[in-house]
Amino acid sequence: MSEPTDVTFKPEAPTSPEAAATTLTEADPRPAPAAAKPDKAELAAKAAAAKAAKEAAAPPRPLPTPEDIAAWIHGDDVPLVAALFEGLNVAKFDTLMLQVRKEELVPQHWQAITDHTPPDDLTFERLPEVGRLRVRYKNQELSRHRIGQLRYGWRELGGRQPDRWTVADLFAAMRRIYDKGHPVDWYAFLTALRDTWRDHELPHGKEQLEVLWACLVQIRKSTKK
Repeated sequence: MSEPTDVTFKPEAPTSPEAAATTLTEADPRPAPAAAKPDKAELAAKAAAAKAAKEAAAPPRPLPTPEDIAAWIHGDDVPLVAALFEGLNVAKFDTLMLQVRKEELVPQHWQAITDHTPPDDLTFERLPEVGRLRVRYKNQELSRHRIGQLRYGWRELGGRQPDRWTVADLFAAMRRIYDKGHPVDWYAFLTALRDTWRDHELPHGKEQLEVLWACLVQIRKSTKK
């Protein structure tokens, strides 16, 4: 007859704390809490704060003073005047023009232009005012550059002679140039038209220079550095 089997319970050796923790983790896997996603408003606020900090750190953009504008109107060479129109798009340009119209410096509906194909460039080259500009600009390279920039506006106004333009025509042509994305040297463009009006034998030229002067001063007031 065989001896009875010993069924007495024998406890296992105690486990180490590290092993116990491992066993608990394996037996009861609990997912780590997910990181909270930032709110859209919070992201927008952070982006706006970063942009504001960047703009505050950047040096102010040089812009012409009213005295600079006056000197340019009277014939001085002040390239800084062009800074008023550099880097703009149609929306920003329209915002500036809104301020000009509020001051009633140009007609309310100045942008209406009949869209038609202008004459060929040879017609432009034969215009009397273009000939006068060539005489004024004794430097051929300067003459070619400024007259070439003025041609952009002539095209956008359907071949209208520059010495017959009004300031409203000028801004209408500029808006169409912005809209089409033409790379224009604004200083050369504006200076060529200024000199066209300065050479005008009738009061029309002086009148338009006075209006342009007032418009540029208003645009300067509305332009942030």
